[in-house]
Amino acid sequence: MLGLRPRAATALALLAGAGIVLAAAAPAQAERPAVPTSLGSTQPMTSTVSPAAATTERISGADRYATSVAASVATFPGPDTPDVVYLVSGENFPDAIVAGPVAAAAGGGLLLTASRSLPRVVADELRRLDPDRIVVVGGTSAISSSVARAAEAIAPVERIGGADRYATAELLVRSVFSSADTVFVATGASFPDALAAGPAAGSAGAPVLIVRGNGSRLDRAALRLLRDLGTTSVVLVGGTSVVSRGIASQLSSELGSNQVQRAAGADRYATARAISESAFGTSAPRVLVASGTSFADALSISVLAAREDLPLYLSLPYCTPSSVRSALGSSAITTRTLVGGPGALSPGVERLEECRSVSSASSLWVLVNKRNGIPTSYVPSSLRRPSLPSSGSYVLRSDAATALERMYAGVRAAGAGSVGLTSGYRPASSQAAIYNNAVRTRGQTYADLYVARPGHSEHQTGLAADLYPIGASNCSSYTCLGATSQGRWLAANSWKYGYILRYEQGATAVTGYEYESWHFRYVGETLAADYAASGRRTLEQFYGQPAAPRY
Repeated sequence: MLGLRPRAATALALLAGAGIVLAAAAPAQAERPAVPTSLGSTQPMTSTVSPAAATTERISGADRYATSVAASVATFPGPDTPDVVYLVSGENFPDAIVAGPVAAAAGGGLLLTASRSLPRVVADELRRLDPDRIVVVGGTSAISSSVARAAEAIAPVERIGGADRYATAELLVRSVFSSADTVFVATGASFPDALAAGPAAGSAGAPVLIVRGNGSRLDRAALRLLRDLGTTSVVLVGGTSVVSRGIASQLSSELGSNQVQRAAGADRYATARAISESAFGTSAPRVLVASGTSFADALSISVLAAREDLPLYLSLPYCTPSSVRSALGSSAITTRTLVGGPGALSPGVERLEECRSVSSASSLWVLVNKRNGIPTSYVPSSLRRPSLPSSGSYVLRSDAATALERMYAGVRAAGAGSVGLTSGYRPASSQAAIYNNAVRTRGQTYADLYVARPGHSEHQTGLAADLYPIGASNCSSYTCLGATSQGRWLAANSWKYGYILRYEQGATAVTGYEYESWHFRYVGETLAADYAASGRRTLEQFYGQPAAPRY
């Protein structure tokens, strides 16, 4: 273990120098926020709210790099800072999975960087830490020479990188570990199962080794490393689909069947819980929570977790999976530390919001897009006409209709004008007719940008409302609603009534549709408020789902 050196600055000065903002504590049921105008603040932030069962705090920044800085400041607030800092790619996961436990064993820090440029916030943190050396992890395809040169202007730089991710992992482990009784073995092909392994391994003073998990056996280099380290036991991270039975059998022959354990669950969230509770037990007073749909924040926090023996749980961005919810609700927990801002983990995770289906057509949270369809036979229950002006006999699901009536009253009360309903529920047959007509008259490329195919339309759920302005001097059609006072008010305030503007300007690459200022989707007041607070611009991003530009 490498030592820590005292620095002269106080913790408060260090926080200010790194641009960290300490927000005042707020009650769990705080007033709903205004709709954000950007995807995050410009500074890293630590904020705290106080649910009844435990205090919830955040370590977060405007992006993954600022969040890694916030994690670094939380790990090394001063006056002691590390001799060495490991700089890893924030654009890919393999190097950081291995580097976390290595950095912890070396008494070092860990920061993320962009591949082609060193973010200013990261450079500032490197200057604050003032290490004796910086280890750039990975080859020049992972972290470019220009980044290494920028880091070298701050401290001497050493690069540890091999021919591929597996060779880099071996070099990293060997650089710090001359021996290791226990090694955590994870796949190098994907990140979900391996995220929680870093804190568990780091806390135990053990390395994580990534391998070609789908192979029938470990390759010679990995097996040789285990032998050189004198390893007597291994923990296989994840199920047999990520670390094969063949590898387990090989290691059992090498070490003995009792010396090979597998930490796995039904999904990435259950696997993370299994790893954390195996390593830390079930009575830890403080736990970490990070998104399980992206890797950056969980990897940024790995050194803090290892140093302070903190279990890491994973969550969906917008709710807590049942396997995690029961663990995080434990009376033993006094502090839940969420890693990442509300765009990474929404206020719903703070509340331990129970998840609803995003695939069932009848679910209020259903995600309908070009990747995710619903049965063309589906007809929602409790359809009714909302009480507001309409260009036809349109109906919505009863809950959506009630909310739309309230929103209609709201826009009028605000003096922003009036609106009417120009489309609501559509059966798949009607959607097919509209789509086929668009293809016939405008071509398929146009149709697919503006009209959903049958079975892929939000209108079939009964939760989508197309609105038009009434009395606007500059617009009388739904197509120009966004240019009116009504449209601007709706875009800014619809979340208060449980609606979101579904297809925002500039989001076509994610949603697959052009901007539709008139199309509002009902998701319920709670989720809509969380969506607004997150700063996300699409449901796909909010749910942590892939973009859906094509069928």
